[in-house]
Amino acid sequence: MTNHQINDQRPASATTGQRSSNALTVAERSFVLLTTGPNPLAIEGSVIGHGLPARPVDLRELRALLLDRDSSDEFKDAVWRQLIHRARTGGPAWVVGCAGVAMPGLKSIAARVIRFSPSRLTDDIVSELLTEFVAQLARIDIERPHIAARLMLWARKGALRARGREMRDVPYDPDELPAPASISETDPVALLLNAARQEIITPAAAELIIATRLDGLSVQKLASEQGVPASRLYKQRQAAELRIVSAIQEGRISATSAIQHTNA
Repeated sequence: MTNHQINDQRPASATTGQRSSNALTVAERSFVLLTTGPNPLAIEGSVIGHGLPARPVDLRELRALLLDRDSSDEFKDAVWRQLIHRARTGGPAWVVGCAGVAMPGLKSIAARVIRFSPSRLTDDIVSELLTEFVAQLARIDIERPHIAARLMLWARKGALRARGREMRDVPYDPDELPAPASISETDPVALLLNAARQEIITPAAAELIIATRLDGLSVQKLASEQGVPASRLYKQRQAAELRIVSAIQEGRISATSAIQHTNA
């Protein structure tokens, strides 16, 4: 069986600080409790298929499989369809289970948003990120591909929304101002969400653009993290950006329409 990382994200490093992972730490601890002991939260492997053994596979084991760089998109979607179905029908424990499985991606997004934010906003950013992720479990279309990547895009939008709201409404210390290039990210992210929703670009391509254009992560570093040639990511980014430009010129998407849709 082949496997990839969920949304090609890795856990955030310790440099994000203790407060930055407050809500996520609580979710992770709950996840560990739910996947420890004689009856861990698990899904029957035969239900997912894709080479999984015909036995209950606990969610921590599933997370490890999803984090494997060789995981296929089809495998990831099969897992997430089952996880979200359980979250919608099986009660709060499965919501926590979904958050736990997505934790590496959630922590990575939190770390990137927090890096360009005043430190006092850390808890609100992380809380909003997790809240948006949970809200999307009930809404996201699980028949479309790239489920995890789309969940991560929505989680990021929640984090940026919290940061934008607080930075408008609360006076801040000039020493804590983010870098100028990162102050206005909500419109570009909404635009990319809309482009991904309309399948103009893939969610993975949207994340690539956000990470390298808005978050300041170099293509070389991202390629190293994902274990792929940097040239491949450059080509993917260029192709996605050309498709977005074409869609804007044709009137299929705009920052304004994207904001209206995502706030609906």
